[in-house]
Amino acid sequence: MIDLSSLPINLIDKRVTVLGAKRSGLAAALVLAKNGARVLLSDSGDIAIPLIVQKDLHKYNVTVETGRHSSEVLKSDFIVISPGIPNSAPIVKDIESAGIPIVSEIEIAYWFMPEAQLIAVTGSNGKTTTTTLIYEMFKNTRFDAYCGGNIGVPFSSLISDAQKDTGKPKVFILEVSSFQLERIIHFHPNAAIILNVTDDHMDRYDHDISLYLKAKLNISRNQNKNDLFIYFEDDVLLKNNLPDFPQKLPFGFTINPQMRFKTDMTRIFTKDDQVYIDRQDIALLGEHNLLNILAALNVADYYNLPQKNIKGLLKRFSGIEHRLEYVRTLDGVDYYNDSKATNIESVKYALKSFTKPVIIILGGRDKDSDFSLLLPLLRKHAKKAITIGEAADKIKKVIDGIINYSYANSLENAVLQAKNDAVAGDIILLAPACASFDMFVNYEHRGNVFKTIVNSLTERDSDER
Repeated sequence: MIDLSSLPINLIDKRVTVLGAKRSGLAAALVLAKNGARVLLSDSGDIAIPLIVQKDLHKYNVTVETGRHSSEVLKSDFIVISPGIPNSAPIVKDIESAGIPIVSEIEIAYWFMPEAQLIAVTGSNGKTTTTTLIYEMFKNTRFDAYCGGNIGVPFSSLISDAQKDTGKPKVFILEVSSFQLERIIHFHPNAAIILNVTDDHMDRYDHDISLYLKAKLNISRNQNKNDLFIYFEDDVLLKNNLPDFPQKLPFGFTINPQMRFKTDMTRIFTKDDQVYIDRQDIALLGEHNLLNILAALNVADYYNLPQKNIKGLLKRFSGIEHRLEYVRTLDGVDYYNDSKATNIESVKYALKSFTKPVIIILGGRDKDSDFSLLLPLLRKHAKKAITIGEAADKIKKVIDGIINYSYANSLENAVLQAKNDAVAGDIILLAPACASFDMFVNYEHRGNVFKTIVNSLTERDSDER
């Protein structure tokens, strides 16, 4: 075993097991092997590793086992765990009983670039949009910027890309999840953002939001007085549990004298009440995205990024794929893909973004969510709900008698039902409030299938209109 209380410098011939052979696990295995560790990549599933990645694993002598976790796992100096493996898994219990340290992929990636600036974004909703927006703000500046983490490219893969010397200071902008934050030791963001904390992943956290909050707050674990902690002022649970050491900077709709940016119904203002930008000029839809913008502006201000560039960005940045993504208009009906809306709060945000009647597609794998929390907004905004997936029956019991609904045995049938029920001026919205794993590989897969279906639809004949 290895003592991880201090930052590891020499990993040569250290025995490391990486549990989970998906995107972040593959990246972790390769960065460790490239730095001299003897790596076992172990996945209990029958997972198919891309051929090009297999070649890299072979090149760096990574041992791969699938379909099981062998006894070799327990011979490791430390373990890198996939965020998808819960702490209750038998293999995790066995490792903990053996006293072997367990860390996350973002932790080991940090070991190889501790001198770089690190901006980490977490929260129940808005992480991907905010992370991407901050990255766009850093483009074409004095910084050499990299974006990834829980979205796109794993932190470990970014490390390899960042090895080249560009003559600029390096900054990593990372989306990080509560799962990833559970197993950090030295991971140290110079600027940490918690956008919000609402019920999510309660199946993982024993129905106790305080455990979920604790995992999120781990983002500030290694921060000090020179670091920045940006938080949502209107989140009472978060506000009542702020960390002690970093500089704390709030954002939100409630006005706080400490805020560097504030907003009213029409504009965003600076701390000295100078108009920064008119809200009508901002491309991102929705009040929730206004909060994401405020959080991102605090980062830009902290790093003295050019205001002119940022204002131009806000006028053209319309969002990210699978997050309230406009797909097309057909027969006067607008189709939106919000496949990333995998919890209740994100669906609330989506519904509040529209003034037109909405036909919403709900369902997937339930994360032990309380769907009754959607009822007020469904009554106000939805003319119909179409349910799919494993959670369909649970959702039906909640909305039965409240709004019109129907069941579809596939996403394609759900879209076809919605098309038949819609009239010009309606919105058809995929916002499932559930995970995708019952029917799809991930939310991206679900969103891409939705877009393919929608783009294959044809106009109604004139006598059908």
